[in-house]
Amino acid sequence: MENKINEDEFQNPFVFNTDWKNAFEDEEFIKVFSSDILENYIINKRWYGGKASTLKYIEVVDSFKINSKNNTYFGVLLEVNFKEAFFQNYFMPLGFMSESELDTNTIIAPVKMNGQEGFLVDALHQEDFRKLLFDKILSSGDKTDSKVKFHKGVKLEDKEYKSSKFMGVEQSNTSIIFNNTLVLKIFRRIYISTNPDYEISRFLTERMDFKSSPAYTGSISVVLADGNITLGLMQELVPNQGDAWQYMLTETDRIFDNLKNKKIKINKLPDVELFKRINLNEVPHEIIDWAGLNIFTRLQTLATRTAEMHIALGAMFTKQLLLQLLITVIIQFG
Repeated sequence: MENKINEDEFQNPFVFNTDWKNAFEDEEFIKVFSSDILENYIINKRWYGGKASTLKYIEVVDSFKINSKNNTYFGVLLEVNFKEAFFQNYFMPLGFMSESELDTNTIIAPVKMNGQEGFLVDALHQEDFRKLLFDKILSSGDKTDSKVKFHKGVKLEDKEYKSSKFMGVEQSNTSIIFNNTLVLKIFRRIYISTNPDYEISRFLTERMDFKSSPAYTGSISVVLADGNITLGLMQELVPNQGDAWQYMLTETDRIFDNLKNKKIKINKLPDVELFKRINLNEVPHEIIDWAGLNIFTRLQTLATRTAEMHIALGAMFTKQLLLQLLITVIIQFG
């Protein structure tokens, strides 16, 4: 694999006396990985949120294996501690690959595991791992004793893995496009609590059948003693066509340009009472000619979709409040 690795970026490989499959059971590996290896790597990643603070130390909180047919990967949960007396939690999937197996020139560090030379990499850069995640979601009905849980949404229609690629530049999370129809968002910064992205997306899709937002199709989570952590959310891929704010700015510019282009005299336009609600077919034709019918129909659609979403979300919060009320009554009156 020529020109795959820039050797000048690294010193001698880190040497460990343990196999990769047992790496996170070895105290020496964990110690060196979390300090000498990881500290130099993580501070340069776009998804790392502690750039304005001073890193104190990184601790491996937990880890779990995810095995493909040919490789063993680890999901690692990290606690990043800062000198300003606070911490953040992150998720990092790891792989150990030989040079011939690498799908990326972005590596964490060269290592030698019990005599075997290779590289530590962010596993998301390996297609084998991305395919593994997709296949695990597809087959999530199968029973597993692993602490990592995969869920297949009712709207997931794809039957097999075909392709995967990253969505644009990596930001606070990492998004992967599967089969050009689905996007899996991997959460880098993680919380032991309810994930609103996951909760709202699944509720709107599977409880309310709300069709005006990307459909929920699957998720990845890890079950800990302290609670569950959402690691990934997969949704229908909806191509970006812009946003309502930019659309309105463009339309407003066009409308005011029409004053000049159509030589419209403002004082000649019909006087419509401010904030008065009127039907679309009652809007004076002079104003329609000036602004265009399209802006009114788009505003009508935007208002309708906004109302529909608020109704759907209202149902979600109403159920949560009723559940909390019921729990309170049971606790109070037994």
